[in-house]
Amino acid sequence: MLGSNKGGEDLPTSSKRNERTDDLTRTSAKKNKICNEVEPTDSLTSVVWSELSEEVASNMSKSVVSIALCDGESMLFACSGIPVQRLGNVTRFVTSASLVKAFNDHKKYHYDLKVDVRHGDNVVIGFLDKYDLYLNVVSVNVVDFPDLHTVVFNRGVKFLPNSSIVAVGRDVHGNLISTGGILNDLSCGSWYMSSTCKISEVCEGGPLFDFDGNFVGINLCLCTETTLYLPMIVARPWLMKCIPLKSIKFQVSKLLNLYLQPGGMILVNTFEEPFGDECGGRVWRKLSETTSDILKRNIVALASFREKKRFFACTGIFIEWNGCTTILTSASLLRESGYQDQKIVKNLSIEVLLPNKDRAEGKLEHVNLHYNVALVSVKDFCDCQPVKVQHRRPDSGEVLAVGRFFSSGRLMAAKGQMYPRPEVSFDCKYLGYSTCKITMAGIGGPLLDLDGKFVGMNFYDKYVGHTPYLSWWEILHLLEYFKTKGAVAEGDDCGNPSGKPDWTKEGDNSVFCNSWPVPSPCWYDPDVLEKVQI
Repeated sequence: MLGSNKGGEDLPTSSKRNERTDDLTRTSAKKNKICNEVEPTDSLTSVVWSELSEEVASNMSKSVVSIALCDGESMLFACSGIPVQRLGNVTRFVTSASLVKAFNDHKKYHYDLKVDVRHGDNVVIGFLDKYDLYLNVVSVNVVDFPDLHTVVFNRGVKFLPNSSIVAVGRDVHGNLISTGGILNDLSCGSWYMSSTCKISEVCEGGPLFDFDGNFVGINLCLCTETTLYLPMIVARPWLMKCIPLKSIKFQVSKLLNLYLQPGGMILVNTFEEPFGDECGGRVWRKLSETTSDILKRNIVALASFREKKRFFACTGIFIEWNGCTTILTSASLLRESGYQDQKIVKNLSIEVLLPNKDRAEGKLEHVNLHYNVALVSVKDFCDCQPVKVQHRRPDSGEVLAVGRFFSSGRLMAAKGQMYPRPEVSFDCKYLGYSTCKITMAGIGGPLLDLDGKFVGMNFYDKYVGHTPYLSWWEILHLLEYFKTKGAVAEGDDCGNPSGKPDWTKEGDNSVFCNSWPVPSPCWYDPDVLEKVQI
């Protein structure tokens, strides 16, 4: 996220510029066209990497991230970054100021800009902080980013010309890239030095190390046969002038993915925190074209509204049922929040974001609060290949949890394994679990095998840390039950005031309806949020 600059004025520029900085940023337009087929000059299996000790190699891999400027699902610019400071749950990264240049270039035409910071399967939102166009560096702060190794600014180490070094970066999918070289003995301008490492464009902003793992500097630009870098001894004094991490206060309105009502109220708990890999990322590249197509054409996002205020948002999937195509999703889309309120909220409207990014009115057809399942129909939209919920052989292979954002249509998937039921916080005793790590954005989304076959429907449990799901077997029973009853009529209560289940499958002796706790929708005045800090 980019704070108050989103769609507003340009980020404040440094009063200092020089010709070298202009040279470094002049190619920004070219770098905005990110190529997915990045060709690393060295891979993890290269001779360069094999010469490093296991500890040094591990620390290097944890000392570089991918940083991308995005507009919804579209990636506009990407570079690498270096974790340089950490205090509590706040981490500061340093990267190239080309990120700032890209933001100022794109903000005129894109209104949902954000900064994604990626390492492995972890993706978090970054916040632009202090930058200097003279040195061509910018700092980016994030919250809750584990398992990283901050580089050490060791002023006692001298780096001599012709010393062997390795430049490290990450491509747009988070894959590690490395290339070896030596340090040149000539300076370039007032501050920059150069090496013979030939880096890819996405490695700009990444670290330069010697073979003992000592941090040498920040790679900035490939110029003909050499790469310019900002030496560690120059970067350190600039970094010390940044706001201390202990003084940084992340406002709730920036930490959370918020939804702004035209009247000025802000919705907290939007259920749109990213997870896994975005469509086209590492997980997706392991899928067949057929499976990927199944996901793209069948996954939808839904939101419910009460008097134009958004109430809930979740994921759904088109399935074949009773001779037609319908959307299978979570009843949390419509149910009252809390453990005791086993009923749906009256007078809610449903909006569906379709796979083609069109938005359509949805209609609740069937709902079961006990198992937290709902069927929603959409007029004038035909999916010729909906997913089938059918009998399948038990297996313990790899599975995918898939979700889609309602605001942007961003499609995400996390991979994992199914495993036995742990100690859980949900009442439902028919839940399975997978190691797929999702957020609340994945509620109601499908759990699929790698061939795109339906395994179950996902829920979210923050206390267990993995993902509960209702299996195809239980859902088949529900779908058969729905055939025996009429569709939900407008104004129906669809619940039992006594708290008893509205229907249970054979063998389920539950006396009370299962609880499915999720946060309540909370609307705040922006002035109130600005006073709340974390």
